[in-house]
Amino acid sequence: MAEQIKNSTTYFGYPEVPENNDLSILGISSLAKLHLNNAGDPWVHGNAKMHTKAFEQEALDFVAHLYGIQDDYWGYITSGGTEGNLYGMYTGRDYLVNQNLKPVFLFSDSSHYSIPKNAHLLGIRAIPLKAQSTGEMDYTQLESTLQQLDETEGVILNINLGTTMTGAMDSLKAINDCIDTLQFPREKLFLHIDAALMGFIYPFLETAEPLFKNGAHSIAMSGHKFPGAIHPCGIVLTKKDKHDAAFGDNWIPYVGSKDTTISGSRNGFLALNLWYIFQKKGLQGFKKEGMECIENAQYLTQKLKDMGYPDVFQFPNQIIVTFKKPIPELVRKYQLATQGDMAHVVVMQHITPSRIDGFCADLERSGF
Repeated sequence: MAEQIKNSTTYFGYPEVPENNDLSILGISSLAKLHLNNAGDPWVHGNAKMHTKAFEQEALDFVAHLYGIQDDYWGYITSGGTEGNLYGMYTGRDYLVNQNLKPVFLFSDSSHYSIPKNAHLLGIRAIPLKAQSTGEMDYTQLESTLQQLDETEGVILNINLGTTMTGAMDSLKAINDCIDTLQFPREKLFLHIDAALMGFIYPFLETAEPLFKNGAHSIAMSGHKFPGAIHPCGIVLTKKDKHDAAFGDNWIPYVGSKDTTISGSRNGFLALNLWYIFQKKGLQGFKKEGMECIENAQYLTQKLKDMGYPDVFQFPNQIIVTFKKPIPELVRKYQLATQGDMAHVVVMQHITPSRIDGFCADLERSGF
């Protein structure tokens, strides 16, 4: 345990908050000893009463308000971003299949590694699109790929709000321009947003697009990344009409609920985690923390550039900073994520300017 506490101070490479004192009250509460199973649909309490679905509903509504779809959504608390993306793709697949269309899944090759895996699990034909050097989708290839599809095919398109390594964000406007230029039928499209990291920061950016007003159908985000839950979890939301068109009414008498989730039994304690964080921080709290993380990422970027460190890059309004992979000792010490010759720091709430100074001092001493 002492080793884990020590490691939490140099946890730089992955998008998680390694320690959250705000949640310690839940660990010592009587709720921590209870079996809490949110089996089935969040809005149907079911036969068993040992659940936290009322808290789950409030947590989901908080996120729906954040994205302006509080009157037109369905969703649930997942085990993490991968399950949320799987559910969005699953919804898109069945939405298209119910229109007698063959689903085709498009995603940029800078997407999270779980994205093509999910397509494989769902049996969907997947076509990777090239990414630009920044990690953002190549919209020219998107347009040419859409042109090559035949009239029997429908499209599930994955849109990244923060790619794994560079934090690149795809532009929904650029994507819509491609769709409109080709006059691709909107009813043959399902647009899914992977917002695992930036889901609770993006809506506060001055450059943010209203996603659901501009064609998005589902969104997945992580609860153990920026929000700061100490247990892996996530949120998925879909437009209600698309969800109903995909799945209809699938009632299961055994549990007295609809079979609308992937995992069936779900951890009710995760709903308490997220509900408590949302109540404590509120919208203004998330905005304040998000802007501070972006400012600290800019501080790290400038400090690395000032010391002449190679290959420093920060995507605009992002909390990820990429640079040349340092010596192995520093990769291990700071638990850096690497890809080829590149490494990155994800500037979460616990990475303060003083910790950044220590990290940069270590880099300088290494001689690059």
